Amino acid sequence: MDELPVVTERLTVRRFDAADVPAFAAYRSDPAVARYQSWDAPVPDAEARRLVAEFAAAGEGAPGWFQYAVELRGGGGLIGDVGVCVDPNRMQAELGFTIAPAHQRRGYATEAARCVLDRLFGTGIRRVSAECDARNTASARLLERLGFRPEGHRRRHTWLKGEWTDDLLFGLLAEDHGGPEIFACRPNLLVRDLAASVAFYADVLGFWVGWRWSDRQARFLAGDEPTEPGTALVGRDQVQLMFTQVDGSHTTRLHLDVSSAAQVDELFREWSGRGAEIAEPPFVRPWGMYEMRLHDPDGNVLRVSSPPAH
Repeated sequence: MDELPVVTERLTVRRFDAADVPAFAAYRSDPAVARYQSWDAPVPDAEARRLVAEFAAAGEGAPGWFQYAVELRGGGGLIGDVGVCVDPNRMQAELGFTIAPAHQRRGYATEAARCVLDRLFGTGIRRVSAECDARNTASARLLERLGFRPEGHRRRHTWLKGEWTDDLLFGLLAEDHGGPEIFACRPNLLVRDLAASVAFYADVLGFWVGWRWSDRQARFLAGDEPTEPGTALVGRDQVQLMFTQVDGSHTTRLHLDVSSAAQVDELFREWSGRGAEIAEPPFVRPWGMYEMRLHDPDGNVLRVSSPPAH
């Protein structure tokens, strides 16, 4: 296994150090962050220092828990953590993740967790498990985007913070790691309702939200471009889509390419399970492409295709 840190497209995944204590204590003390977690908010400074010291001293890959610090690439500071617990048999592990509220819904948890999963499976781990409170739909959807499969629903299984909670169980095998990867498409779609389009692509199709026009750092368009809330960026895998809000009807067609028919089928199951309007389920077209078609809220047609079989 390569030494930490690991740099991804937008993040640095590294060991914890003492300088992380204030940021760690801040996001773990947020009641919304702690709601479905085992700890209580707020987290006292002394407890935060103790935990960060334990994280910094732990051995990556050794049996037990190891916590990865996640920061924005280029020294942007700690924004969350990803934890793994390696079984004593060193063939299976558990996964958990926490991201500060100000950095949620941008795909950072997915990007960091994928980096950690790559490291885990690279050491010979054969299976990774995860679980979450059944009400924590954001975590459940994130696990599904990472390729985890639902494996159970334990009713009133955990007594936590004065109530019985239902648990959702997920599992990911080494041979299933990777999942469908869209690798080509960067259009600018004209949409009637920016908020509705962003919500559909994020909540139903599993795209991360990069920025919206209301973000100060995004104010770089020319003066004759649409005013807020006119523009946003979303993405998944290597695809990025821009939305520009303009009145009227502007339907178009998008071509999203994946590597195999099995990945088309997997996206069909994922998206139809979240309520996407599937216009045509997957089948082999006359020209040999295995393809499905679906519509977004503006009626734009998304064609998801794999190469012809040889």
